[in-house]
Amino acid sequence: MDMRITLRYLLLIGLILPLCAMAQQRSEILSVSASIKTEEASLAFDKDVKTKCTFSPQELKSEQWVMCTIGEPGDVSAITMEAQGVSKEELKSMLDLFVTYDPMNMGVPVDYTIEGDNKIFKLKLSPKYGAHIKFSFKAGKLNKPFSLKEVTVLLTPKELRNYKGEITKLRYMDPTLPVEDRVESLLAAMSSDDKMELIREGWGIPGILHLYVPPITKVEAVHGFSYGSGATIFPQALAMGATWDKELIENMAMAIGDETLVTGAKQAWSPVLDVAQDARWGRCEETFGEDPVLVSQIGGAWIKGYQSKGLFTTPKHFGGHGAPLGGRDSHDIGLSEREMREVHLVPFRHVIRTYDCQSLMMAYSDFMGVPVAKSKELLQKILRQEWGFNGFIVSDCGAIGNLTARKHYTAKDKIEAANQALAAGIATNCGDTYSDKEVIAAARDGRINMENLDNVCRSMLRVMFRNELFENNTSKPLDWNKIYPGWNSESHRELARKVARESIVMLENKSGLLPLSKDIHTIAVLGPGADNLQPGDYTPKLQPGQLKSVLAGIKDAVSKQTKVLYEQGCDFTTLDGTNIPKAVKIASQADVIIMVLGDCSTSEATGNVEKTSGENHDLATLILQGKQQELLEAVCATGKPVILVLQAGRPYNLSKASNLCKAILVNWLPGQEGGPATADILFGDYSPAGRLPMTFPRDVGQLPLYYNFKTSGRRYEYADMPYYPLYRFGYGLSYTSFEYSGLKIEEKKDGNVIIQATIKNAGQCAGDEVAQLYVTDMYASVKTRITELKDFTRIHLDPGQSKVVQFELAPYQLSLLNDQMDRVVEKGDFKVLVGGVSPDYLAQDRIKDSVGYSDTKKGVSGILNYVHEFSAYFGLSLFKVEENLLRSKKTVWVKVKNEGTIMDVGKIEMYVGGKRIGEDIHYELAPSEEKLIPFEVERNSADRIVFTTKYKALVI
Repeated sequence: MDMRITLRYLLLIGLILPLCAMAQQRSEILSVSASIKTEEASLAFDKDVKTKCTFSPQELKSEQWVMCTIGEPGDVSAITMEAQGVSKEELKSMLDLFVTYDPMNMGVPVDYTIEGDNKIFKLKLSPKYGAHIKFSFKAGKLNKPFSLKEVTVLLTPKELRNYKGEITKLRYMDPTLPVEDRVESLLAAMSSDDKMELIREGWGIPGILHLYVPPITKVEAVHGFSYGSGATIFPQALAMGATWDKELIENMAMAIGDETLVTGAKQAWSPVLDVAQDARWGRCEETFGEDPVLVSQIGGAWIKGYQSKGLFTTPKHFGGHGAPLGGRDSHDIGLSEREMREVHLVPFRHVIRTYDCQSLMMAYSDFMGVPVAKSKELLQKILRQEWGFNGFIVSDCGAIGNLTARKHYTAKDKIEAANQALAAGIATNCGDTYSDKEVIAAARDGRINMENLDNVCRSMLRVMFRNELFENNTSKPLDWNKIYPGWNSESHRELARKVARESIVMLENKSGLLPLSKDIHTIAVLGPGADNLQPGDYTPKLQPGQLKSVLAGIKDAVSKQTKVLYEQGCDFTTLDGTNIPKAVKIASQADVIIMVLGDCSTSEATGNVEKTSGENHDLATLILQGKQQELLEAVCATGKPVILVLQAGRPYNLSKASNLCKAILVNWLPGQEGGPATADILFGDYSPAGRLPMTFPRDVGQLPLYYNFKTSGRRYEYADMPYYPLYRFGYGLSYTSFEYSGLKIEEKKDGNVIIQATIKNAGQCAGDEVAQLYVTDMYASVKTRITELKDFTRIHLDPGQSKVVQFELAPYQLSLLNDQMDRVVEKGDFKVLVGGVSPDYLAQDRIKDSVGYSDTKKGVSGILNYVHEFSAYFGLSLFKVEENLLRSKKTVWVKVKNEGTIMDVGKIEMYVGGKRIGEDIHYELAPSEEKLIPFEVERNSADRIVFTTKYKALVI
């Protein structure tokens, strides 16, 4: 060996040995990247002093850098560097040193000192935790060649302590370490059985006792804590949508959160963000309605309130679940990508980007012909890559098993189904696939893809570490027989009554029959729902007397002199009409008749009932079930004034009822306080202000029927029926009247649009109004909907009082997907409408021209000639190339930057030697936002590498 090399080795050993005496450890170098000459830069870390990386004087005129990634993160305390062509003083003046855990955020340079001669240097620094070390050489500081021959990173071993301050050997138990470090440390300690146990569902995540992995107890909480018995039962979700009151629903969700906290549960498999487009579907009751903006805003308020208590939400069912074929649950209709992105993905995108949900439940349905349970396009590329979701995915119950011949035939057995679901990124399996003995055995012997299994475990462990569950986990097993403190408190009962009251929609009030006098002589209360309030699906086991029926509410509200008569008449579903004559006889004795008809939907703990609404209870018709319609018509035939209270989880066909009844209220599935809340409306203690969250059709033959449809290529009407609905979206009457005027529209320099309108209470009593903002894009490059809800607000007005409501729309809210599926805002005319209901129209040619308010007091409209244009433009550039020193691979980092003016999505693919390698990577970027995307290629490949997007290519 050359004497000079021998001396250098001795000098290097002389520097390292004292450091070892201080219990420092040499770190393995995983990869190297550099501003230039990455392959050559890696030679400085290859443990071979015969090789080197040299920077020329010309190269050093610009800033240059070299960055290495160490094998295991730790406290970097020293770096040895063998160099040529530079003195200790010159190195100090030219070198900025960075130590970081996050390579995208280098922070500020660390302070260091230099020891050693002019060939081998020792850089000493206060220990700093990191995984990446960047050597940044300042521009113009050295005017001669400079070489790095060998660089070694030394770590000071960290004394690991758990959250109690106790010394531990388990690296992942130290809360001071970064999340990713802890995740990888724990993952390395887990057996395949441990990993399968982690993703098994058992009333939540069971945890792994011997590894100290905490459990996460879950609950269904669509309209209250639904496990056990005794929690407050709030109105069902469709009623929440009917309130159009974001602040109220946020407060209600906070109350549900409080009732969750006391039980020790941590996660709610709620809310439902499906956009319900078919009233036959039994799960309409769990949704907030038919419009993506309404669902986004009310659902977002629910999430905001519940998560404010430190709890996890699990929005569901992702995605496209609300438009099933024929209204039959989970029978896919084949929605296009355009329809998904315009409607059904909108609420999920909104809450993931706005509220950082920690988990999400996938749907039984399909995405682009692929069951969601195996859709990498939806669950990986859109959810994670585009929207940045960083939580874990829960399967709907049985959805993974449905991949087998049980439903979808994409998997021959549970092992194949598990592999498909793991590849899509599903972590928690509600069902029996991940917990199947054969699947667990397959994980042991390699038939389960371990990389995919590790990735879903990572998604769950990140949530646990990020939320400090290893240090402070409040999850406890639920005592199903316990009524917990704070459940069904007086304040929560009053809140439930308020939500129910605000949700009630008055559809008819002929001759001002309502409100009734509390001194009326005789009231007949009839129907199967009159003394049998229906709270809806996902209701806990009922406590005796917890549900307050409409009959009970009426009895409590009227004077002592008022006689209240009651007869059920029929039940909800059977064809036994024996008692209809009894109901007719009682009706004939009354001054006014209140009939409570509709759905049967209640707690699963309630036996001997045939449900008509809720999960797996879809209808072929929308006629009131059983003998209810016959009962209604028989009672109306008495000639006495009839008030129909529709207690339902969906729109029904009320065509006959609208003619026969003097008044119609929809109180939905109103929760435990539904009876008193309904009485508040009936007797004028509260002016009805609920607005329809779903369209009510004239007939089931019109379905699917929703307000925001696209233009027809021919007729709209049927040969035997008009096109128009019976009651349109956003509709609802009041005991007072409101007038709209003074529409102002202003386009700002940044493209935002300010809309103002004045609303006046022109009636004689106080009341709430829901001001609804709609926009119609008059001419566009693609077909657009005849009108779309953009925003809304609920306000209170005293008699004679006026208020100005103001909305501000960003360009994104005026955007569309053009014929290339690019998101753009096109200049031109937009019709802007503000009113108390969705606008009416003439279902014929030139339909958009007719969109407006025939009664100009009910709403105002104007034309905005929009002059701005917005589009995205994605620039591609090479960011860096990393040489992996432990594998024959290199990582090419490509930077994508949105150099345009609006947020949009895109995807990038890699071709090596003309062949596509790997899968495309998606992104969604706001203007000026950039994303670094890594691609792995063979280290010694000489083939040309090309990266392509829709409109650009980058060749390296």
